Order: sequence, then structure tokens, then C-alpha cells
Amino acid sequence: MPLRVARTPSALGRLIVGCTVLASALHAQDPAKDLKAKDLAVRVAAIAALEKSDRPDAGKLLLSVVDDKDPEVQERAVQALGARQEAAALKPLLELALEGEFARLRFHAAAALRAIDAKAAAAELLDKAKGKTKATACEALALVARGGGSDVKAEKAEKLEKLLKDEDVLVREAAARAWLEVAADRAAALRQLLGDARIVLAASALDAIAFGPREGDRTALAEVLTGKPRNDVLERRALRAAVAWVRHSGAPPAGAAKALLADLGAETPAALRKVRLVEALLEGEGAEVIPADEAEPLLTAALAHEATSVRAAARALRSLAPGLALAQARERWSAEREPRVRFQLLETVVACGDLAKQEEVAWLVAALAKESDAEVRERLAVHLGRTDDAAAIPALRGVVAGADWAAAVCAIVSLGKVGGDGALEELRAQAVHADWKRRGAAAVAFQHLQRAEGVDALLPLLEDKDATVKRAAYEALRVLSWRNDLAADPALWRGWWEQNRAKHSFRSREDEAEKQRRYGYDVPDRQLYENLDVVVLESRGDHMELLLERLKIAHRRTRASAVPLCGLHQEALFFSNCTGELEAGDIEPLAWFVRVGGMLFGSCWALEETIARIHPGVVRRFATREQVMDDVRATAVEPESPYLRGVFPAGTTPIYHLEGAYLIEVLDPERAEVLIDSPDAAERHGCGNLAAWFRSGHGVILDSVNHFDLQGLAVAPNLKTDRDRQVYAVDHMGLDWTKLRETLKEAFWKSAAKASPEIPDLSAFRFLTNFVRARRLGG
Repeated sequence: MPLRVARTPSALGRLIVGCTVLASALHAQDPAKDLKAKDLAVRVAAIAALEKSDRPDAGKLLLSVVDDKDPEVQERAVQALGARQEAAALKPLLELALEGEFARLRFHAAAALRAIDAKAAAAELLDKAKGKTKATACEALALVARGGGSDVKAEKAEKLEKLLKDEDVLVREAAARAWLEVAADRAAALRQLLGDARIVLAASALDAIAFGPREGDRTALAEVLTGKPRNDVLERRALRAAVAWVRHSGAPPAGAAKALLADLGAETPAALRKVRLVEALLEGEGAEVIPADEAEPLLTAALAHEATSVRAAARALRSLAPGLALAQARERWSAEREPRVRFQLLETVVACGDLAKQEEVAWLVAALAKESDAEVRERLAVHLGRTDDAAAIPALRGVVAGADWAAAVCAIVSLGKVGGDGALEELRAQAVHADWKRRGAAAVAFQHLQRAEGVDALLPLLEDKDATVKRAAYEALRVLSWRNDLAADPALWRGWWEQNRAKHSFRSREDEAEKQRRYGYDVPDRQLYENLDVVVLESRGDHMELLLERLKIAHRRTRASAVPLCGLHQEALFFSNCTGELEAGDIEPLAWFVRVGGMLFGSCWALEETIARIHPGVVRRFATREQVMDDVRATAVEPESPYLRGVFPAGTTPIYHLEGAYLIEVLDPERAEVLIDSPDAAERHGCGNLAAWFRSGHGVILDSVNHFDLQGLAVAPNLKTDRDRQVYAVDHMGLDWTKLRETLKEAFWKSAAKASPEIPDLSAFRFLTNFVRARRLGG
């Protein structure tokens, strides 16, 4: 499940709002004059004033800046004209929607046209759906005609159907959306598009339903939801469209939900989708859409379904009332034999229970005593670290005594989190164990223990013969002391402890105010990496280290065969560059590193060469017939995910440059969350999963199919001029108007090679940074 990260208002955002309000107050008296001011804030304030003004020439004044040289001024003026519904703006807005340089300007122009006169605009745009403007005309028409009522004649709408055969995928996709909005027989158009072998067209149709559902879409949706599975990309969009249809089609939501769910039978594909739809409907507005007393029997039936996938999807129980979900999960636990399902039942018990209650800890202890599956045992050991109940200690000691080292190190770390004298005794024993993995885990556990005896035990580990153990002890001492200025010198730390043992106050990093101050959303991304040990695996494909150098983020490097010597530890961040190839001796240290709490990020081939080797069974390389060499549009699976903050700015469509990429096949969809996908990749290569993550022990693993460094202007195709590069940076890399304005006349724009380091594509790096932020906030 995504981490829940508190959002705080941006200080910069507050400053901008304050300045805008002040500028409005100072300059609203003469907006006509202020539209020509040199100060951008004054011009923007004038537009805001004119938007709400009742003066007769307000619309005319706004029209005077629609073709302004500054795109931000254009954007604000277009939005104001739409808000005022200025009929005189129809023609210039049509021109901007068709020929505007920037995608976001074209979008706002289309939105304004819809507000002013959707019927007239639709007719004009349909006429322009040809030649050089066919793609932009269809894009605008799809928005203008959304929801119906455009009154386009059937024979004219047919020209859009013909564009579905266009050689340009952008034209085909835009035409599909536009045709669906104006077709005389929408139901037939939907069936045709949803049944099309070209995934981009089917995805476009589902997206169209999600953005503008109509009551008559039910039949086509039901056919998709009861049909054969096609592709992850389409499965996700079908679910999203179904939720939108239930909530916003115009039919009463409760009745719509009941009707659509009734359309789905008990066969495996439909039953699986039914469970996932119930889960989605229970989230957010769910209580109004599907009452718990109706959802419960559907989910209970899923728990007894013959298909493992359906039973595992019954993790949706967590969306019910906690007490009800807890009872159902416990009842099913004793009868369930499939580890994949048991894993999800366990997650439900923990999510809906209260580990402050003795009886709930006792249930976990009993479950651990009988559990035979390694993955479930490991997860049980991790969860027992969330309680301070001493009853967990004997159970964890039992795991520590076992032969499975991965589960054992998870249990050792959890002992430190539980605390108490019983845990301390076991940790002291593990600190002198013959196996370095257990000694290293003990060092991590002492960090969580937050006791003077833990520091006493850590000091000898600074001289351990194993590099990983030494570094784990050093990092634990830095955390416990809140000191980043002492080197890993045993003498220095002994001296510090002699001076401070009697007076040292252990401060938990769980203090929310302190975490927000250091790592909250007001903090610049670069600051998140301060005092963070970033380790990069040098390899033949990707070169994350080059991007880190440009961003001035401190890091160190290692290579295949040297991982055991590089001193990985619980506080580190490990980047596995493509190709991610490792020697056999590297695998255990990396697997240990993640299990005790580290973060591992992989790119491209690292999916198979690193991730699948240290934690198999959750995700793997999707087998393609040929090497994946492509540029594909990336889309957010859950746009509101905290991990995608800043990755998809408004009006931005990131382009992922794929060089022999290993696309992600998800083996366990209840454990691995796909963050980013691509219908382009799904259609052309059979799989569209571009970025996914999952938990491993106390740590996190994230994979992205693209290279961290090889993105953006350096590899973007068909950029011939400096203006081409500027438009690409805005449309696909999220370059904001301010940065564009500041760099507009820079000479580097004339060369892709020179522009790339100055204007890097940080889309992939941003979601990595969001993981770092979430982790440092305590997730």
C-alpha cells in the first residue's frame, strides 16, 4: 500500500499567493495599463482582475494578450476568457487549440471553447480534423464534446472513424477519443474501440469513459469486465472507467454499482474484477456507493473462490469496517493453504487490528509458530516489530534460531524495535554470532533499541572483521547520537560515549515535527539527500552517477564483486544501474541490506540481474520477442500517489526512452504496486508496466524500466531547432514557465548535447526522490 505522507503548504506557494494578492490590490485600478507592464506579477494580477471585472472592454483587453510572447500570460488570459465565456474569443481560441506551440496552452484553449460555445467549437474543429491539424483538432474536439450534446451529424463523425487507420499513433488515439464523444451510436463505437487489437485505442476508449462517463456505457463496460484478460494496462483502465461510471454517469450511484456488479459472474476473470471493483468503490466515496452490508457477502464469497488470484484479491476486506474485516481474515486464515493468499490475510489482520492489544499480538505469535512458508514467516517477523509487547520476543527468537537467514535478520531487527530486556539478551548473543548477517542485523536492532546498553554493544562492532557489520554499527551510532560529524573511528566514539553516557538523551526519529522540518514538502529535493549515503553500482548501461554529479548530490560508487566490501547498511540508498549484473558473492549482502531496512532502486536490466536475484517471485522481466528500443509516453497509474508528486506536472506527458529495456511483469499484483505504465509499450511490446515497487523485509525495492540518466533532450527524436527543444522540455519534461523564461535566450538551446545537462529530464529521479522523502518521514 502507498505510504501516507502528510502534505504541508509550500512556503514558496504561500509567498506567490501573497504576492499575487498584493499585486492585485496595487494594480487592479488600471488593468489595461498593467497588461503591458514589465513585471510579470503585475500582468498576471491584471488578468485576474479583468476576469472578474464588469467593465465592457474586459473581454477585448484579455483578447489582446492571447497571442502574448510570454506563454504564462497566454495561459492566464485563455483561462480568464473561458471563465467569462467571451463569445468574441471563439476564433482566436480555435487557432490556439489547433496551432498552439505548447500542449497545455492547447488544452486550456479547448477547455475555454467548451465553456464558451461547445457546439460551434465542435463543428469548427471537426472541419479541421485533416492535414497538419488533424491530431490537434481531434485532441480539442474530444475535450470540447465530452459528455455529448455537440450535435455533430453522423456523416461528419464518420471521418473520425477513418482516422483510426492513420499511420500516426497520436492521430489514431486523438481520433478515437473524439469519435467516441460525437458518434451517433456511442455504444457501437465503444464496442469497436474496446475490441480493437491496438491497445492504445482500447485504452483511449476506457480513459474517455473515466473522464466523461455516460449512463449508456454500462453494457460495453460489462462486456469488457466479463471478457478475457488482455493486458495489465487495459485491466487497470477498465477498473478506473467502471468506478467513474458508477459514481458519475448520471445514474444513482448505489443503483449503478449494484447493477454493474450484478453483470459480473463467478467465473475467474469476472470474479477477480468484481472484487477489485468492490475495493475501489469502498475507497473514498465508497460508503455512499456500496454499503458494507452489500460489500461483505461479495468479499466473503471471494475468500472461498477456487482461484488463488480471486482469494488474494480479497485483500479488499481492508476497506470494510476494521472489526468486520479482522474477523473475516482470521476465520479464513486457518483454512487457507496458498501462501499468496495467506500473505494478504496477514496484511488485513495487521491493517485492521491493533497491535497495542495483547490478544492481537498473541494471534500473530501463534500464526508465526505454525507458519511454514518463508515469505509469510518473514512478513510475520517484520510485523511483530511493530509492537512493544514482550510476548513477541520468544516468537521472534524462534525465527532467529531457524536456518532461514532472511527471516532471521528480519526478526533480529524486529527484536530491537520491540525492545525490553528479553530482546537485549538475544541481541547481545547475535552481536557475536559467527554469521556476519546476524551480527549486522544486531547492529541495526541496537539502533532501534534506543538504550545505552545498545551503544555499549555497538562500540565493539566498529572493529568487526566484516565491512558491512562495521558500517551498520557506525550508522547506528550516528542515528543514536544525532552526530554526523564523527568519523568511523572506534576511539572517537568511545571517547564520545565516555563523556555522554550518563547524560545522553535518546531521541526517537519518529518525532513528527522534527521529520517535517528536515524532510517535509517545504524542503528542496536536494536537501533530502544530505547525510544520506547514496551508493551507485557502476555498470555498462545506465549511469546514475552522472546525473547525481550534475545535481551535486554526494554519492559513492561500487562495482560487481565489490559489494561485500563497500559497507552497505540500513540507512543507505543503493542504485543498481542497468545492466545491474552482479557476481554471486554480491547477492547476499544486497538481500541483507534490503531486509534490514535499506532502499534499493534498479533501472532496466537490473530488474532481472539484481532485483529478481535478491527477492524473486514478486516481479520479473517480461519476455519480449525482440529487444525493446523505443520512446513511449508514460502515464500515472494513480495520479494522487505521493510517490508521483512532481512527476506528472499539469499538461506534461513524460517520454521514456527505452534502450533494450526489461519491461516489468508483475507476478504478485497484491504485493507489487505499479506506479507508471504506458499503452504505447503495451501495444508495441506486450507489456506496459514501467515502474513498480514492493516491500522486502524492513526495506523497499523499486524498479524503473528506463535509464535514470539517459533521458530527455539528449535522446529525444526529431528536435531540430532551439524552439523544438524548448517545447519538448515543457510538454514532456515539466519545464515550468519561469525556468523557460529565465533560459529562453541561452545559447545551450541550440544543441541537444549542451541543453541536456542544463535542462535534465528529472521525471524518473523525482519519483525516486519521493520514495526517499517518504522513507525519511518515517514510512
